[in-house]
Amino acid sequence: GTNGMIPAKATTYMEAACKLNTDLEIHPFAFRTHTHALGRVVSGWKVSPGMEWSLIGKKDPQLPQMFYPIDDSTMTLRRGDTIAARCTMVSYRDRITWVGATAEDEMCNFYMMYWVDGQEKL
Repeated sequence: GTNGMIPAKATTYMEAACKLNTDLEIHPFAFRTHTHALGRVVSGWKVSPGMEWSLIGKKDPQLPQMFYPIDDSTMTLRRGDTIAARCTMVSYRDRITWVGATAEDEMCNFYMMYWVDGQEKL
């Protein structure tokens, strides 16, 4: 996840990533974004071991919070791929905003719904 702070009256980018360590093939089909008041754009990406970036989903987190379908219904994620997320935060505040759980704080969340073949769970 993300951590840290957003300076007053500034645009800041928050990023997080995780490398897949499973033999299951993941089939994403929907995504949702979430920030508090300062978030303007949240995007989620598949990054292949060869550094090829493919968009999973991108949305304004101030729009209704619901799951939206991904554009590429044939996309799969495999061992060695990385899931990366980026949030654009624009602060109009006169103070530092810390990452945290309250409305006075900020967060950068990218949720992904997916399915896998078989009975094994991730």
